[in-house]
Amino acid sequence: MDESTNSEKLASVFNRASQQGKAAFCKMLWNNQPETVQTQLKPLLSETTLAALRSED
Repeated sequence: MDESTNSEKLASVFNRASQQGKAAFCKMLWNNQPETVQTQLKPLLSETTLAALRSED
């Protein structure tokens, strides 16, 4: 992960957005992350966020 990427802060953005029903935003943000960042973020994401990323909107 790039030193400029703070995974805890980024996970917080994902979790707040998913709680607010912004699945499309979460997916867009997720798809813009490199695979290495996604791998490090997954353990920090809530079940709501993970469900939003899996959903087929």
